[in-house]
Formats: sequence, C-alpha cells, structure tokens
Amino acid sequence: MKVYPDCIPCFMKQILNVSKIAEVPDSLTIEILRESAKFISKDLRFDKSPGHNATFLHRIFKERTKINDPYKLLKDKYNEIALKLEPYLEEEFYRQSDDSLSIAIRLAAAGNVIDFGIPREFDLIEDIKNLLHLSFAYFDVAILERFFVPGKQVLYVADNAGEIVFDKFLLKELKRKGLRVVLAVRGGPILNDATVEDALKTGAADIVDELITTGKDFIGIDFDFVSEEFKQHWEKSLFIISKGQANFETLDGIDSKDIFFILKAKCPPVAEELKCQVNDLIFLYNKHLLEIKESEDSQ
Repeated sequence: MKVYPDCIPCFMKQILNVSKIAEVPDSLTIEILRESAKFISKDLRFDKSPGHNATFLHRIFKERTKINDPYKLLKDKYNEIALKLEPYLEEEFYRQSDDSLSIAIRLAAAGNVIDFGIPREFDLIEDIKNLLHLSFAYFDVAILERFFVPGKQVLYVADNAGEIVFDKFLLKELKRKGLRVVLAVRGGPILNDATVEDALKTGAADIVDELITTGKDFIGIDFDFVSEEFKQHWEKSLFIISKGQANFETLDGIDSKDIFFILKAKCPPVAEELKCQVNDLIFLYNKHLLEIKESEDSQ
C-alpha cells in the first residue's frame, strides 16, 4: 500500500497524539511538529507504505524527547485489562462455540477494534458481544482451513499490546491443528505495538513454539529493515497471519506468500485498498484480494 493524500494529516495527528500521551511541553511539541512537517515535505516516500513513513516520524519524536517508549504505561494498562477479560472470553464465547476456529478469528478481530481505554469492564464486555455478532466484509475461514497441514509452520505477526491477549485463542487453534506456530512481535517500542515484554507478560509466548521479533522498532513489516531471523521464518512458513492495519499497509500487494489479514478498516485509504467500507471487519486471504483487484482493473 502506498501513501494517500489522506495519510498526511494522519501523520501529523499521530505525532500530536504521542506528544500528549507523553506530556511533552507545548513548545517542544511545536518544534517536533515543525520537524515532522519538514520530513513530510522533503523526505516522505510516496512509493512506500504509510507505516514505513510514520516510523521515521516517530523516530524524530524519540530523538527530540529522549523518550524511548512513550506508550509504556498504556500498554501495561491494556494488557492488564485484557488479561482480566480473558477468562470471561474463554468461558462465555470460546468454549461455548460449536465452531471454535471461527470464534477465535472473531475474538482476534475484536482485539483490533475495541477501545481498551474505556474505564468500565462492563462496557468492554458489551462491546465484545456486539463485535462478535457483526458481519465481516470478508471471512475467508474456508480458505484458511486448506492450509492446516500438521507439522507445517505458520508465522503470526502480532499487532498491539492488549490486543495480543485476544490473539491467544487463535494461536491455540493453530496449535490444535498441528501447526508449528511462530509469533513475531516488534523488535523495539513503537506506538502501542506488542513487544517481547508484552508477549511474555500476557502468556502469548507460552502458547507458541517460538517467539521472535521483526528486528527493529518499525511500524509494520518492511523487508529492508527486518532481521535475518524474521526473513528466515517468513520463508519457512507455509502461510502468514497478519494482525492489524499497519501490518496490512506494509504487506499489501505481496503475492509471493500466502497471507491472511485480520483487521478493522479504520480509514478511507485502507478501505480503498481492501475494497470495502470504513469500519468493516476483515479476515481476508491476500490472493482473494488480488483477484478482486485484477477483476476491477480488467473492467
């Protein structure tokens, strides 16, 4: 996915938001925004993904503030809230379902949607109940089942802290199908993305066969910046599960690997790329999407 004009104000808003979260003084925030605007005007790569470009803007923030992990307190809070919800989710939804695979996918998608900032647990439960009954724009579970070959490896690329607890149900399902599951998290703090610390704290690391990182504090997956370890596991894996919008932005268009995307389309550019509506829920096989795009191009 490439940069759309709509992405430009979003970049600036991200930097403003992280400055507020980190309680950066207004004078320094304005300096950082000015430097970010300079990057956008001179160094922005329109041939690269939004996640690629946003990474360098967040590095400007880190360099100017000397704050390496501005979302640390929020990530810890999100993990704590999600872990408190986990027994309820398992008992009321996962174990009660006649189709545990489908409910696991829905729970993983719910984790990408819910607002962990809501203070009351009851509101979160109601949100989850509503989400689990929403229809998906795509739900390619029948295609996913073709890839369940015992002994083969799947690479699961995680998204955010808190959300990673919701991924545990699908990780368990993949293990139940006999797959070797490798979980990849970010190699360093960036936004509220899950890191090794989050995977360990939430118990997600205990489910999988191996925990690795993408290599660096990079938003999404850019193969010019990932570690050799990540590249090796990418090549070894029969298929990939990609969580969240940033991973979609950076992996969209790849046809050399079988990828399943789980996310909510949160903005018009991503919805345009996915051929869906804003706020649609997505569980989509990448080659299904490529077929749709090729069909549109041929008309």
